[in-house]
Amino acid sequence: MPYLRALPYRGEALPGTSVAGVDLAGVGNAEAVSSVQAAVLPSLARVVELRAGETRLTVRPSELYALDAAATADAVLAASRRTEPERVAALVGLREVEVSPVLVERPQAIAAFLARVRSVGGESATAATVQMDGVEPTVTPSREGLRLDSTRLLADVRRAAFDERAVTAHFVPAAARYSTADAQRAADLARDLVGTPVYVFFDGRPLRTLATHELARLVEFEKRSGDFLVDFDQDRLARVLGPAIGGHERRAVDARFEVVGNRVRVVADHPGIGLDVEGAVAAVTAAAYSPDRRIAQVSVGEIPATVTAEQLNAFGITRKVSSFTTDMGVSSSNRIWNVQLMADYIDGTIIEPGKTFSFNRVVGERTTERGFREGQMIVGSLLLPSIGGGVCQTATTLFNNAFELGLPIVRRYNHSFYISHYPLGRDATVSWGGPDLVFRNDLKHALLIKSSYTNSTLTFTFFGTPTGRRVVSTTSPQTNWTAPGTSYAYDPYAAPGSIRTSSGSNQSGFDVTVKRTVYERGKVLRKDAFASRYIPVGPTVVYGPGTNPPRIDFTLPPPE
Repeated sequence: MPYLRALPYRGEALPGTSVAGVDLAGVGNAEAVSSVQAAVLPSLARVVELRAGETRLTVRPSELYALDAAATADAVLAASRRTEPERVAALVGLREVEVSPVLVERPQAIAAFLARVRSVGGESATAATVQMDGVEPTVTPSREGLRLDSTRLLADVRRAAFDERAVTAHFVPAAARYSTADAQRAADLARDLVGTPVYVFFDGRPLRTLATHELARLVEFEKRSGDFLVDFDQDRLARVLGPAIGGHERRAVDARFEVVGNRVRVVADHPGIGLDVEGAVAAVTAAAYSPDRRIAQVSVGEIPATVTAEQLNAFGITRKVSSFTTDMGVSSSNRIWNVQLMADYIDGTIIEPGKTFSFNRVVGERTTERGFREGQMIVGSLLLPSIGGGVCQTATTLFNNAFELGLPIVRRYNHSFYISHYPLGRDATVSWGGPDLVFRNDLKHALLIKSSYTNSTLTFTFFGTPTGRRVVSTTSPQTNWTAPGTSYAYDPYAAPGSIRTSSGSNQSGFDVTVKRTVYERGKVLRKDAFASRYIPVGPTVVYGPGTNPPRIDFTLPPPE
């Protein structure tokens, strides 16, 4: 008879099988998901009250958890696929199974919720600290904190969704990782280390005495594995002993590239001789820890060069692969100074294979503190005073180098109006915080940039490994000629109500496109085009605050 009663529940939830207190007896595959949603979602949407210390908060469990209805439905049906005795017990009302809903955490929401609870009831433990105050170590005591039991809280919120109980956040005492006792032991040790002078010897002869106040300035307290390590600072000790041992030292000489005609050779590095700093720290530390023999023997050792010949040779830079020269045109002494200063900043730059060259990153901000002088910059149709004027001469020369070598040009912008002493359609403008010149080294070897200049020309030369490349370029006719007209600018920094006019050069605007085909060992590697649009330069009327210009073509930057 029980077997016959079980037949209607094949593939369906047995009696006594419930979710969130709702009996799902007789629910089959088709309606299981919707039945689970109907049973669980209202409970998850319920507002749960929470007490954290003296503060009352509320949260909806649905903000922290999402219901996986399909997985919960599978669990309900799996609970009905039991042994035959269990199925019989269910049919005669002797078996009840409460299936827990499958909830998926919302990590960001849970993190925000726990942070909110901690902010009203928790308190971070404060570790003890120790530092030298003159020759005496001082200790700042640790402070115990209160740590939220987040695992218990989240479990209570889940339960409260279904039993409607209020929830209390529990905070447990949290000890600081570094206690007052830890800091005090370190202070006692430091007091012993600096208590009497340490006598430093070199090559068997007295070199220097480290007085107690000097030792105190060298002490450092390092937190490590729950304790304080008391030691002497390596860099500071080197600075203290350096002058005393300077007569026995020799600077290391870095390897460098030397250009000889069209070729490059590597000038070898030479190691130096200097204080064995690690050995000195160990010797001074051992002497300071000694209760009676406070003598430290220090020595010198070989100091390797920062840049070695092996490193430079690995770049594969052997000969000239590209060179380009631009004419300065009519230039002030300040402009020439700026161009040459930027060339010096760029000189010696190495671009490794696959890396990009950014003009603004390499040259840096053009400021008076870095040696730049006032020149001129182009803003719309105007030439305005600017620190670092002449920057575009440098960028244009570099762009043409990269162009002729067939390198990919990542970013390049033409000037707003045409400048005749640059190659037509092959100029490049840059500004700090604005347009940049960026190109990539897609060769298999590194590139070295060298600069040279006179008061009338600027040259950049790229050195590397012969590439087997050939570049063919064509320049289109000038099109879309535009006659000069009046431009209107707004100067927010001018005197209120002021209007002034700049006559301009009266040159026309036009469009031009330069096309480039790069061949490598006889095959086309890439084709690209560089379009430039130059505006006409007629009179420009500049309006100050409180005026009504007919239109605003561009806005002037703050005066420098």
